Amino acid sequence: MGLGISLVTLAHLGTTAITSTPYVLSLFTTLSFGMYTMLFNTMYVLIQILLLKGDFPKIQYLQLLVGPVLGYSIDFRSPYISLIEKPNYFFQLTMVLVGCVIIAFSIVIQLKANVVNNPAEGVVKAIAFKVNKNFGTIKICFDVSLVLIAVIISVVALGSISGIREGTVISAVFIGLLVKRMQNLSNRNIRRRASAHYQ
Repeated sequence: MGLGISLVTLAHLGTTAITSTPYVLSLFTTLSFGMYTMLFNTMYVLIQILLLKGDFPKIQYLQLLVGPVLGYSIDFRSPYISLIEKPNYFFQLTMVLVGCVIIAFSIVIQLKANVVNNPAEGVVKAIAFKVNKNFGTIKICFDVSLVLIAVIISVVALGSISGIREGTVISAVFIGLLVKRMQNLSNRNIRRRASAHYQ
């Protein structure tokens, strides 16, 4: 997931919706993009604990490990990806799309494992549970809120909108579609193998 986020972000067509606020903050402060991603993920876990209290599953405390690993992954890969020459807009767009595929694949793997939530997904689940609303609806509201916060911070601190571009919109739409498609393919393969087993 860190590789996918780095590819999308360093294509310089805007970062992903979920990382928009950490990325914008990293543009004018001393902390790195990965460090802010780690801090935000930790904050998401704390919000879940506050919202769910005794209903917060003990296994989900392992989410506290996800933030540092993801943050390190972003910071480790970013210097190498930044060395990639981007000769034209088409190449930049290709980087965004490849990054989206990698992110979507990592989400599907994580969902299949069904052990520990990604902190950003976990906080959306917790909010949806508390307000008794559909996960997808809360997810859209959550992502849009992060992008709006990033835009406000960017305008106030930098005087212009930075880090939010067409790549942000593409990733917001494309990742969700890819996850759904990959899940359908995976479920279809499982059913096919099960059917073959009993024939």
